[in-house]
Amino acid sequence: MAELSPGTALRNLQQAQAGLKKARQALRLVREGGSDPQVALRIGWESLARAHRIMADVPLTAAVDDVLTRQLALQRYATALLVRLRRIVRNEPGALDGVDDEFEGEE
Repeated sequence: MAELSPGTALRNLQQAQAGLKKARQALRLVREGGSDPQVALRIGWESLARAHRIMADVPLTAAVDDVLTRQLALQRYATALLVRLRRIVRNEPGALDGVDDEFEGEE
């Protein structure tokens, strides 16, 4: 199997970020009362797992500046989502307050 090129790695990382955005949308639906928190938790967890698999699959040969920068952004995005999911699991009051603000600038 051929190693990933930097371009392919970037596309894969962008797909991972799109999955995390869907998880963020699921959290918004929960906050607005239109979805079950457990469904959002499952979607978020699956998106996180997929994103981490994709990041782990980037070979060193594809670790150019653009790929590393995208991985940093994706990791920050994933960490913010994980913190939010942890708050949901803990049933913390206001776990979904400010869910939009938390992800601003992570596009």
